[in-house]
Amino acid sequence: MASLFRKRARSSTTSARSRSRVADGSARVEFTDLAPSPDVFLGQSAYLFLRYAESAARHAHDATDLETESTLAIVAEECFVRFSTLAATLDKLKVDRLTAMSPFIAPTREFERRTRGRNWVERLACTWVTMAFLQDFWRRLAQGLPAKVRADVIAALDGDRMIEVLRTELERRIALEPGLRPTLALWSRRLVGDTMLMAQSALLRDADPATRVDGFGTVFTELIASHSVRMDALGLTA
Repeated sequence: MASLFRKRARSSTTSARSRSRVADGSARVEFTDLAPSPDVFLGQSAYLFLRYAESAARHAHDATDLETESTLAIVAEECFVRFSTLAATLDKLKVDRLTAMSPFIAPTREFERRTRGRNWVERLACTWVTMAFLQDFWRRLAQGLPAKVRADVIAALDGDRMIEVLRTELERRIALEPGLRPTLALWSRRLVGDTMLMAQSALLRDADPATRVDGFGTVFTELIASHSVRMDALGLTA
């Protein structure tokens, strides 16, 4: 996934102004410092949601009851809507959507291979954990996009209905089979590690040296906090 970002050219004046300072005077990395060019951001995020739409459709197809099948269809639909909206923003910028998404096919599918669960419940948990974390990541990164696309992207990423649908289904499965809890807790820890590594490796590759003064720990603080809340809600210690 590290190959998914393109380095943005910035003037030294802009970089100095955009980075905030901590008490000891060192530079602190902000998400707005790290946003890639719009075509890169939109190409990756659009393809990401296309793959999630496909995954959710498979989860629905493999469900063992109609209630689960119909609720997971909601997730597939909403992911596809996000893909369509982000791809339409590429059209608005007169950027070919296939050209923009193509560089992200191989690394995204490799990420999917590494995080594929052994059974249906683990695959459902994978979709929930990784989608929620990466969506938080993209929402914060979107704040650094140019004004001409920022509002459209933020609107496209708004809302958590599909995340809540996945959480509710996992909650129901755990209630029916409490023995799943420790297994899913361990699986979720592995997933978030892979997801963070994917995002961090991209940021480390493209950040200019000045943004590496205190590392990227502060960048992920809010993401980890949000993830922990989600895990705690299901009794899965992150």
